[in-house]
Amino acid sequence: MYLNIKDNVEKKSTNLTKFLDNDADGVFYVGHASILVRLNKKKYLFDVIKNTNFYNNSWLFFPSQVNDKRIYDVDGVFVSHIHGDHYDPKLLINFQKKNIPIYILNGRPSFNQDLKKRKIKVIKIPINRKFNIDKNIWVYGCLHEYNDIDSSLVISNDNLSVYHGNDNFITQKTLIPFKKKVGKIDVGCIPFAFIHYYPYLLNNLKKKENILEGTRLENQFMNYGIQQAKILNPKVIIPFGSNLFHLDDPKSQMNKAVATPVDFVNYAKKKHKRIKNNYKTMLSGSFCLKNKDTIRCYYENITSKKFNKMLEFFTIKKRNLLNYKKITKKTKISKNFLKILRKKISKNRIKIDHKILVSNETQKNNKICINIINNTVSILNKNELPLNSHYFIVQDVEFNQWLNNKITFEEVLGTRRFRYERNPNTYNVKINSIYTNYL
Repeated sequence: MYLNIKDNVEKKSTNLTKFLDNDADGVFYVGHASILVRLNKKKYLFDVIKNTNFYNNSWLFFPSQVNDKRIYDVDGVFVSHIHGDHYDPKLLINFQKKNIPIYILNGRPSFNQDLKKRKIKVIKIPINRKFNIDKNIWVYGCLHEYNDIDSSLVISNDNLSVYHGNDNFITQKTLIPFKKKVGKIDVGCIPFAFIHYYPYLLNNLKKKENILEGTRLENQFMNYGIQQAKILNPKVIIPFGSNLFHLDDPKSQMNKAVATPVDFVNYAKKKHKRIKNNYKTMLSGSFCLKNKDTIRCYYENITSKKFNKMLEFFTIKKRNLLNYKKITKKTKISKNFLKILRKKISKNRIKIDHKILVSNETQKNNKICINIINNTVSILNKNELPLNSHYFIVQDVEFNQWLNNKITFEEVLGTRRFRYERNPNTYNVKINSIYTNYL
């Protein structure tokens, strides 16, 4: 039994014991986007999260991550990007105290800023270049083409090569030269699921349009996953980074449209028949070992029906443990907050005719207005939505946290506790970079 459906409690994992008792190069799946890679008897941990109460308890890991203290006895730690389901600052500080090196790929201003603020020292891996982290162990990484957030990394000792793709959907333009540089890949942790607030939280769409658009994107991103698998051609393909479900409304369209790892394996075996047996329904607690040229995987081959049934049971249990009372109160937007926001947005160099509007649910006629064309911040007391704008209506708790500089706006978006509107209703990739880096 390799499926971990129990809550995140610290205890000794039988499967981890089996993995650690074998000296062979291998990969242990901690859960969601976290893996433990062993090369030359050295152990490296990727995107580990100990505190699963990220984004204000708005999300749930299923299956739960393995939380065995032996996981943290490692020779190095890698963090792919700043999002709360990949980045645990408190845990990184503990690693730092033990003099365990922490690695990130270079080139993310907001990530660097947050690490600096928390006094977390990291080793920055150069982009698109082999970088030795130990004798006969190297890494090679690339960034997402435009979002300034995501990254991918290969770690290898030339016997076992592992691709950590987490959330990074990169195109053929980047992936083909990446593959040429890294060579063979044994284990590919491949992203496949669309977990985004669009279209589910967009007020511009009717319910039927929302469902159709959600289905389209679900299939599109599974096809992206297959495309990555075709280019990288790993011997073992692990559906990755999608053991995450929104807890506020388990039956929401957002959750229904998220493909599970089991869904992806079933889909891929029909679409990518040439290497269909390379796709494995590996979940938390699963692992694989390489002896000579043979890779053996230890996992449970689970059906979609069984997975969904266990997910439903686990979600109900988890919700009963948490308090979901909405807090509503009148919020005062302070002059100090506006001053801080002006300082942040002043660093923006993207000049487009667009406004970002933000309010809470109870004060919609009192909107914070960020004008991107001239980097100004003001208060808008009008109900109508101006042309060329995005308007976010944030739940009161998260809005107050943002106003008090307890969370960034990127973290507000991460909670999914908001609705939004666009005028016109068109996607603008440049606006996303504003949210990420300057709010």
